[in-house]
Amino acid sequence: MKRFLIKLLPFVLWIFLLMVVVPVAIDPYNVFHVENIRDNGIEPNKNFLKTEYVIRHPDRFDAFLFGSSRVSSIHSDRIEGYRCYNMTYSEGVPKEHLENLQVMLEHGVRPKMVLVGVDSISYMIDPAIHEDNRLRCPYPMTREEKKEFYLQYLEPIMAVESLKTTYFEPRVVAYDQKIYDVGWTLDYGVESHTDWSKAEADWTVQYANRTPQALEEIRQLKELCDANSIELVIFTNPMHALTYEKAVENGYRDFLSGLAQVTDFYNFSGINDITTNNDNYLETSHYMPQVGDRMLDVMFKGQVDERLLAQGFGYRVTCGNCEEFLRKYVDGAGQNGDLAMNLH
Repeated sequence: MKRFLIKLLPFVLWIFLLMVVVPVAIDPYNVFHVENIRDNGIEPNKNFLKTEYVIRHPDRFDAFLFGSSRVSSIHSDRIEGYRCYNMTYSEGVPKEHLENLQVMLEHGVRPKMVLVGVDSISYMIDPAIHEDNRLRCPYPMTREEKKEFYLQYLEPIMAVESLKTTYFEPRVVAYDQKIYDVGWTLDYGVESHTDWSKAEADWTVQYANRTPQALEEIRQLKELCDANSIELVIFTNPMHALTYEKAVENGYRDFLSGLAQVTDFYNFSGINDITTNNDNYLETSHYMPQVGDRMLDVMFKGQVDERLLAQGFGYRVTCGNCEEFLRKYVDGAGQNGDLAMNLH
């Protein structure tokens, strides 16, 4: 028996090397190297990486910006009086923001302020579809979830196949120390390579309206912030006009109406000089950093462009003025109609 085990040992070691060491060493999604990110050409699981990093450094930041990749151009470190970290990651949704804030609080993180950017993704993406998605798998909350989380990344074939991207495909975004210092990814000077003559709304077949659930998750997020004396700032992302029109066709008005019953918010979406100008966008999903700067100026410096405000950009929506806002800026508001027509 002893001789058999000795003969078996090299085989066991080989299996261990193949099943554990190789995936951990290559680590295409950077879940095993949280504090030493490698720019391997593959987008890391930023939801996990950023949440874990914040938990390990609970005193580094005192404010957080949550949202999908659409807030990746907001340089939240510009907000004066705060050490604000941008938690942006692909398809971030309210349920995940709620859970991430909960786990942060449980580990001693004490933010003064939380910002959340919302748009069509917030109510059209079911967070359940992220559970088996290595890029977007949410932060594990329990011991059992942690075991399942790490196991899905111990896939040697996936790890080896990722090397093709690492060594033979061009980098789109560089992942380096900046992901720990500020969190945002789109910097000034980023160029769009979109053929705008063929541009279409950013929409996916995965979308399914879940407005009631999303609003309930935002309500719970507000309650959590209130209970911990955290200032909550909600704002809408300025979706490109083509994407905005598609959102309005698919329940965006109802989402905004319900959101105003939960909390006040800043509106930056709609048909306006920002959203109809292709120079402000990387494609029809992501706006440029200069747009993010305008949004911060409105929310934290009170610097409002009167022409843009008249188009709804920077409008402070409350429960009391929501219906007026919806009639004027969402239901086909007359003065902005020509702006939309110029896109087509």
